[in-house]
Amino acid sequence: MSDPLNPTKRLLSALDLGPSWARDAVPRPVPRSSKSNDDDQRVAELPPRRDGRQRDDRKERSFGPRSDGPRDPRRDDRRDDRRSPRNDRQGSYRSEQAPQPEFIIPAPGIRVQVEPNADAIHLIAKEVVHVARVYSLFDIAKTLMSQRERFHGIFTVDASKPEIYHGHRDNSLWLTKEEAVNHFWTSDWRGDLYEEEEVEIDGPSGNFQVVAKCGLSGVLLGPPNYHAYQSTIRQVHREKFPTMPFDRYAARIVTERNEEAVQAWLHTMKTKLRWRPVGQEEAVWLEDRKEVEQHFLHNRFPEMYVATRRIEIPAITPARFISPSILIHLKKAAMHAANHPAIIIPTICTLLEKEHLPVFKKQGKLFGGPSRPHPIPDETNFSERPSKIVEWMREHPETKLSKLWNAVLPEGEKDPTQEWLADLFWLLSQGHILLFADDTLILPLRRPAPAPEAPAKKAVKQKEKRERKKKPRKRRKPNLLLITKRVAEMEPQLRKNLRGFDRTISHRLRLKTARAKARRFESSDDSSANEEA
Repeated sequence: MSDPLNPTKRLLSALDLGPSWARDAVPRPVPRSSKSNDDDQRVAELPPRRDGRQRDDRKERSFGPRSDGPRDPRRDDRRDDRRSPRNDRQGSYRSEQAPQPEFIIPAPGIRVQVEPNADAIHLIAKEVVHVARVYSLFDIAKTLMSQRERFHGIFTVDASKPEIYHGHRDNSLWLTKEEAVNHFWTSDWRGDLYEEEEVEIDGPSGNFQVVAKCGLSGVLLGPPNYHAYQSTIRQVHREKFPTMPFDRYAARIVTERNEEAVQAWLHTMKTKLRWRPVGQEEAVWLEDRKEVEQHFLHNRFPEMYVATRRIEIPAITPARFISPSILIHLKKAAMHAANHPAIIIPTICTLLEKEHLPVFKKQGKLFGGPSRPHPIPDETNFSERPSKIVEWMREHPETKLSKLWNAVLPEGEKDPTQEWLADLFWLLSQGHILLFADDTLILPLRRPAPAPEAPAKKAVKQKEKRERKKKPRKRRKPNLLLITKRVAEMEPQLRKNLRGFDRTISHRLRLKTARAKARRFESSDDSSANEEA
């Protein structure tokens, strides 16, 4: 008979639940061997100096100043002269060969919140119930944030900013219509909207000696004197490198002066693509890409994209399907949630409650298990095997699973049978015993009842409370009288230093008192008038 827990164990190992300190230790790398013997052998093979001394290869290979001779002052001049033409040429060459990545500015007015997927929570809840183990919600949060398939991003746009465009066919998200149209040319669903056909045409005529080529992708752009040269450059830049500035992309274009490159470009120009809308009778072929874009904007754009201010996108969506200025928000939110998994614990609790999986707190930490802790009453009677497990657990409230089997199994048996596993599984599912991810077993204990308070002390406290209520409170003297009294008790010199400030305070307090009296008088007149009416 197959073990019913095996499938869930496999799923649990795939999700890699449990604390990091309970997993297998990572083997340390093997230290590198010393190279002292190789260095000594290489030094011995070097020819001797003219003065008869043995050469030291390590000293010869050092780039620091030598201590056996005077320092050449010209070396300092060459080292400090960083603006020499040679250095400038080297720096410009390196910058052209290895350009730095462009800094992308995040789109303003867009907020992203990372939340776990409901499907991943359902799988975790199912496994927790099947294996009857208790897992920390913090470890579950780290497990969910370890792979992009297990969480998604919720994008929200402020009311003061324009709406963003969501492609429901591939979950693409774009900031403008122009980016959405550019994605149309590289999408997989373009063939569902437009039929594409390749036709042969006459190649361009003329004397072409030079052909320009994209230095990044290797696409042939055509001769610089060709009439469609500039439009071809713009098209390749828009399709392949939209985040790179155009002037920087134009600087990477190279030219080739050979017949093979010219013939290769002429061969590509002898064919042409044309498009026709799918599902329309008597549709006309569109010869130019701009015509296709205009037709797509006016007829098919609302079918593929929806303008919205709040959308949920799976984190597994390819990066090329999201606008770079929006993608940077998702990356920052995912990185922050991965570094601080506790921020998604409230969402995990809500989703676990929907899966009917209990969440409880133990020692200030949140855990999820098959059941809440239920201490066993003293008068509860069990059968032979569960009773033996419970009695040993009462003597050892916190232990390991292996120690439990070594203590309760009959002599000569090392592995528990199916009956023992079923009895322990029932105790775990009822919450009478808690089994954690690191094979730690804990027996929930009842809290001691609070000691009853003596009736005499309780009566004394109630009497004191009544007396405090009956005792009248002392009325505080008005601020005007307090200030006048303190000023009168001051020394003449200190009173002179006030420079009449006490009079200003007294005047303000008198005005405040007079206004309060006037308001009370007006309210009393209004109430009397209402009574007479």
